[in-house]
Amino acid sequence: SSGINAEWPLRPGSKDLYTSYLFAALGKVLSFAITIPACHFLGRKRAVQFFLMFGIIFFFLAMTDVQITEEWTLEFAACLVGSIVTSSAYAINYLYTSELAPTTHRGTVMSLSSSCARIGSFSGIYTTLLYDITDRRVPLALFAGMTIVYMVAVSFLNDTTGKNIPETPYDVEVLAGNEKYQPVENGVDKMKLETA
Repeated sequence: SSGINAEWPLRPGSKDLYTSYLFAALGKVLSFAITIPACHFLGRKRAVQFFLMFGIIFFFLAMTDVQITEEWTLEFAACLVGSIVTSSAYAINYLYTSELAPTTHRGTVMSLSSSCARIGSFSGIYTTLLYDITDRRVPLALFAGMTIVYMVAVSFLNDTTGKNIPETPYDVEVLAGNEKYQPVENGVDKMKLETA
């Protein structure tokens, strides 16, 4: 998300740099504002997948050669909206990741998640350099591909909406529905009582 946000106003099709950055800033504010109702109505996992799915659609729409007005192309408009929806998914990512990780491991997991995000932002900036040496569809296809990988990875995670935040790795296994682990209530393991 960061890589595409840094470079998309400079792409072909954007004639006025200041207007482009204004729309980028407004898009960022909008993307953060729509994450709250999306999380409320869809849940964490489905909200991330919803925004990523629309990000993929808009990246593919940007590949077409359509002039909307004298100033605007479909590529420019689709990249603007794609930037908004991927920024929304990125904003939910920090909430979702902190709810997936147990308290004992949360700092490490959040640091790893942030490091992976930095790798994505670096690759985004370098990917936009391909606009100068290849067809403009190549970087858009790479952005769509990275978004597809992200969406597939999220599909393997559990939804945390309405569930208690895990405090230990044991709690993560219980929340994941692993049958080897049974919930412990008031410090008493029900499994041990049943077998005794």
